Amino acid sequence: MVHKHESILKQPLFWLLIICAVNFFAFLGGHTLWDVDEPNNAVCGREMWLEGNWWVPMFNGDYRFDKPILIYWLMIPLHALFGVNEWTARLPSAMAMTGLVAVIWFMSHRLITAAGFHVRKIEHEIIPLMAAGLFATALHIAVIARAAVPDPLLMLSLGFTLPALLVVWLEGREKAPEAMPRLLIAAYVAIGLGVLAKGPIAGLMPLLIMASFLTLMKDWKNWHLFQPFRGASIALLVAAPWYIAVGVLTDGVWLEGFIFRHNIERFTDPLQGHRGFPGLYILTVLAGWFPWSGLLAAMLAFGAWRLEALRRDPLRLFMLCWIGVYILFFSIASTQLPNYVLPLFPAAAFLMAFGWAEAPDRLRNRARLWLAWGALVLSLALVIGGGIAVEKMWPGEGFYTLAMLPVALVSGWWLLKRKGELWAPLAFAMLFSILLLTGWSIPGIDHHKISSSLAAKADAEGFNSQNLATFHYFQPSLLYYHGGRLPMLTSVQEVATWLEEGRGLVIAQEALELLPKEIVPYLIVHDRVYGMYARRWLLLVSLQPVEEGEEIPWPKH
Repeated sequence: MVHKHESILKQPLFWLLIICAVNFFAFLGGHTLWDVDEPNNAVCGREMWLEGNWWVPMFNGDYRFDKPILIYWLMIPLHALFGVNEWTARLPSAMAMTGLVAVIWFMSHRLITAAGFHVRKIEHEIIPLMAAGLFATALHIAVIARAAVPDPLLMLSLGFTLPALLVVWLEGREKAPEAMPRLLIAAYVAIGLGVLAKGPIAGLMPLLIMASFLTLMKDWKNWHLFQPFRGASIALLVAAPWYIAVGVLTDGVWLEGFIFRHNIERFTDPLQGHRGFPGLYILTVLAGWFPWSGLLAAMLAFGAWRLEALRRDPLRLFMLCWIGVYILFFSIASTQLPNYVLPLFPAAAFLMAFGWAEAPDRLRNRARLWLAWGALVLSLALVIGGGIAVEKMWPGEGFYTLAMLPVALVSGWWLLKRKGELWAPLAFAMLFSILLLTGWSIPGIDHHKISSSLAAKADAEGFNSQNLATFHYFQPSLLYYHGGRLPMLTSVQEVATWLEEGRGLVIAQEALELLPKEIVPYLIVHDRVYGMYARRWLLLVSLQPVEEGEEIPWPKH
């Protein structure tokens, strides 16, 4: 067994970077942006870059309250260096997730030492590689690493902060350090960066998790190890200057919109209809860990749950607190989205790797079966169930879900043979599946996202960035691919004025009924497409020229 692992263990970071290169970077810009989050962020980054604006997030000429500044600070120089495209919009996420894989590997080593974890020398190297490798090859991680969203930045912030706080507690509970540990300083800097990436949640979640951990450990006497007041000052020193600046520059309008609507209201009311259901986040985590879902379930089921036993295993207790607090907090919130609980994935990776190292052979054998059956069942569900769903939506294209077939074949093969370890074959199968998804499946259905082609048609018809508007329809991706501004007209009178000036309009087909019937014969339909997100027909129209002296019968204003 030692000889089989030696070549990998000599250069673990090299192999982890290879995994990241495939899962996070291959074909990163190979398809158009997914509405609505990707183009929302990408448009904001582009507008700020074009206007030389480094301080106030803007979208379609107005304030964008949804997210703080960090992702745009990363996008702006990338746009300047490599141009505005899907690749530069997604690159910050891929880089952040690569950094988090390295952090998990590094923190696993620190936790082994700090916790006094007694394992064989080879497992001292296998645990970090396992934690980071499982994380890097999980389905939801590959998806979020390829999305132009700030979630990976928050994940990197908390994925460093929380293990660092645990290391500080483990190393300092017997003898408190005289000076503030450098790891603790770095943790509070990371919290400050997280606040710049997603807002107050980056500071709130470590507070809740540490409070629950100390309470269950009955160890509040050691709260001073975290030096919270000095740490809060460090985090504020990192984040507060921008929040003060954006507040001054917008007379407090941006802060009010961000804090009240996109933080407090998200918790108290289901924003944009994102209402969840009981158990949403448990299903999200298990499905997101594909193909390792069965192993996660096994490590949760087979490990200690009695509080007395958990106090003797503080590492497991801390990871359970991390996972439990996240699931409970966002299950209580009214607005629920799968990405909200992504920052608990590093905790699951640590739990799986350390749990496997501690498990006796009997439990390991059962965990292997759970892993193999979980991978087989979920992959077949994705291939067959997903194929039926895609076929129903787009007849003739259901075969694209065959990209997940390698995982089904490998897990099925292992269940038949029951020989050797499943880790490497399953990881390689997942890498191959990700390559198929990103290089074949997603580009194959990309034509159903019509914003790019609709924007190109508008440009070809002479409706440049100042001469196109929408009526009863709007998607951020259309704004991204058309550029400039995209006014959203709200009344027939506005439509009349806009069209009479010789400009183009994207209108939902059923909205034609809102226009006077006498006008319809004067409309030129330049394009008619079916919107993937709108689930309806969309028209690109303008008014045909009229003879001199002829009037178009618009209603009187």
